[in-house]
Amino acid sequence: MSKKEKIEQESLEEQVEELRKDMFKVFEVLLPPKEVRREIMKNLYLMELSFLRILKTLIDYEVGKIEGKVGKEEKKEKVKKIEVE
Repeated sequence: MSKKEKIEQESLEEQVEELRKDMFKVFEVLLPPKEVRREIMKNLYLMELSFLRILKTLIDYEVGKIEGKVGKEEKKEKVKKIEVE
């Protein structure tokens, strides 16, 4: 990975984190009661967690399919028996 790609990746992660912080600041302003704010924040985190679990499940499924294909290809290479008299 080149330095340019590394810098772009880090800056993208920083941008996402800044957007997240800004979103939470907006919620703090719009939702003054502390209990309501906590509940909404908790639900947002749970939504994010659920979304990431869905992605993980889909990735695990695709990995399993690919591993199955690779396993089938390896099994096809069998040794043939030659009868010797």
